[in-house]
Amino acid sequence: MIKDIEVLNKHSQIRELGSELRYNILRELIRGAATCQQLAHIYGISKQKVHYNLNKLLEENLIEIVPSNQNRVKEVYYRATAKNFVLDFAIGQNINDHSLSTRDIIDNILTQEYHMNLNSVAAKLLDDSLKMKPQESLLIVSGRYNQPLVEKILIEAGRRSIFTTWIYQPTEILKAKYEEYSLAAFDADYKQFNRLLAKHNVYLNLNGEARYIELNDSQKQRLRSKHFAQSRKIISQNKIKIAIMPGLLPHTLEEKALESEIQFWKALDIDYKKLYQRTHNLCADMSRHKTIRVSNSTTGFTFNIQKILAECGSFGYSEFQSPTINLPGGEILLIPEPDSLNGEITGDLAYISGKIVERPWIRFVNNKIAEFKAESNEELLKQAIMAGGKDGAKVALVCLGTNENVHLTNIDSSYKHKCQGLLTVYWGENISLGGNVAGENEWYIQIENPQLSYL
Repeated sequence: MIKDIEVLNKHSQIRELGSELRYNILRELIRGAATCQQLAHIYGISKQKVHYNLNKLLEENLIEIVPSNQNRVKEVYYRATAKNFVLDFAIGQNINDHSLSTRDIIDNILTQEYHMNLNSVAAKLLDDSLKMKPQESLLIVSGRYNQPLVEKILIEAGRRSIFTTWIYQPTEILKAKYEEYSLAAFDADYKQFNRLLAKHNVYLNLNGEARYIELNDSQKQRLRSKHFAQSRKIISQNKIKIAIMPGLLPHTLEEKALESEIQFWKALDIDYKKLYQRTHNLCADMSRHKTIRVSNSTTGFTFNIQKILAECGSFGYSEFQSPTINLPGGEILLIPEPDSLNGEITGDLAYISGKIVERPWIRFVNNKIAEFKAESNEELLKQAIMAGGKDGAKVALVCLGTNENVHLTNIDSSYKHKCQGLLTVYWGENISLGGNVAGENEWYIQIENPQLSYL
């Protein structure tokens, strides 16, 4: 019986597949059994040449002869020994038991090739970002994708006598909650969360999967809003520190995914004291002005500053300190004064529910969207505005990235707004930050290399 997967762990196997012809023959035999004559016809070569290459593949157990119950069958059929062939990374990892997982491979590449200490990054988050102390309690909510970071945090929290509660909420559970739970079960789930929240000093939300799942049930939307209001009350009364990371760790061995993960850990492995000072100083400079103009070759809008907040990826005592930090840190959050934002914007990209809108154009009148269009997925803009409720068209925040370790390439889109110099316009709510916009749907547009001037 053909196996699902075969691990290539011998040099001779890899050497034989270095031949393009043998590689192509193997791929053909994965699709289905074939004779020497059939393969010769497919590749336009002699039977003798095919037979030679088949013998090489047989010697390495990459293919096999199909057993036949008929004694008089003259044609011999060959097939691959497996449906998938995977290079055993233990060859390069010096692992003895050959039980290496994808995560093991990625972690080993990060630590051995890029000299990253992942536990050290997790320790830095606890000590320098969240500033937790022994005997304090940490509540973590995450799904499958950010589990590698959670595991490192749990190890380091244990070493520091920090008590942890982890709510595991992958995509399947989120979808079931939004689409299949009864109203009673949905209500009970949020009540239980708020009971847990009240017992902790710090809440770390790493559930980036949530941004890909929309809640369309109006009754559940109202229930969620009610429980979110209760959460804010608990947070305020108990002085709970909140940290959010909306992005996701990649989980494949593709080169692009690996590059993205390298950027992710680098973005978290920041000098939080220096980032705090840099962001604070920029906030102090902006606070001396009332009006900001944002411009480049295709964008021009102005707004008055109602409030400035510093999101430094850590908690501090600056007058500009944001009540919530958004990892990886490094961003200035500007709340526009009501009815002061006017002009137009052409963004490089907009991100709505995990989907990309290319070259969105929007005209603002008194902080609200008056007109819009886009090169692709224009309908998503309309849906995002409608999903935001009565304040769905109002701008909630204008933000400027300050993290020098974040780059615009090969990183989750939700981390890019921390990139030093990148400007992001947000829709959603800003009430939790001291504003008056109660949008129910968060989405954003990014502008590279904007020019900021003060009026």
